[in-house]
Amino acid sequence: MFRRLTLLAGITAIVILCASPLFAGTKSAPSCELTAKERYTYYEINGKDLDDLRREMNLRGTVGTDGRVYSALTSWDINFAYDIAQDSGGYRVKTANTTVDIEYRLPRIGAACADPELNLAWARYLERLQQHEFGHKNLALQAASEINELLASLPAFPTADALAAEITRITDDKFKVLKEKQVEYDDETKHGETQGAILPGRETHLAGA
Repeated sequence: MFRRLTLLAGITAIVILCASPLFAGTKSAPSCELTAKERYTYYEINGKDLDDLRREMNLRGTVGTDGRVYSALTSWDINFAYDIAQDSGGYRVKTANTTVDIEYRLPRIGAACADPELNLAWARYLERLQQHEFGHKNLALQAASEINELLASLPAFPTADALAAEITRITDDKFKVLKEKQVEYDDETKHGETQGAILPGRETHLAGA
């Protein structure tokens, strides 16, 4: 959940429809929909060797919320909406719709880098860097899916305000847990280093976040 970037390189979309097992087979079974969109933005780097590329990423990379510069960054934004149905039992969720916007900011080697060995080393690094960033995406998608399931499984409440208050509580908790999981993921992988997202050389750099 960082600032939005304007350069759009590609978009993919995923739509998942589901029904809560808790109410499956009943007339008032809540339905849910999860829509995910992925965007890729790039900043260009150039150099004659890996040290040059590393310095370029340190200069042109993205500053995270911790103030450190990362060669890649995944931002996510989750929004949800729901409809309420009223019956003799009270107020309950009728439908739930959650959207996830994922944006990857990645480095891209420029055309000036013509060394085959350098390009091969870079391709291997980029593949592992993207693998790390996809881990951040998967955590966000999992949280969004769980939000849908939580909304669909809520019981009836005596008032619409009581239902809304419970929804606010459970979703705030879910967002808090998601942020903690994202931080834990970076700590466990050392920002992708344990997944191979590191360029060998004299200088250090932080890969993904």
